[in-house]
Amino acid sequence: MRLSANILQSAEQRTDPLGSREILLRSLAIPTIEHLSVTRDQFDTIDLSNNHLTRLENFPRLERLSCLYLGGNGINHVDGKNLKKNCPALTTVILSGNGVKGWNVIGDLAIGCPKLDFLSLVGNPVTKNEVCRYFT
Repeated sequence: MRLSANILQSAEQRTDPLGSREILLRSLAIPTIEHLSVTRDQFDTIDLSNNHLTRLENFPRLERLSCLYLGGNGINHVDGKNLKKNCPALTTVILSGNGVKGWNVIGDLAIGCPKLDFLSLVGNPVTKNEVCRYFT
């Protein structure tokens, strides 16, 4: 299912106890990120978990966005330049259960998210590397 303006307008939206606004776009079989400019930068969190995304790219200018939930997709590519230019406040990225295989993807994410505080890579092929370890 394509991520259309109608889907974005009818998606569940909520405010968490801390006052952050969130839009839920999970389990909609979305293949690519598109039309997010329809949200008019109103959300702190976008939940795109359990879709069919393979690339983290094509974000419009979302200065308020600080958290992306992307678990359960097939993401294996990150456009760091696009993230750095259009999502400057991004501090949390959840990539659990995706297809991140190499350190180059993590490097692109680091370039794209200079304010990144929390990154989850649990369940990605890169975590099977002997030099990778979990921090608690």
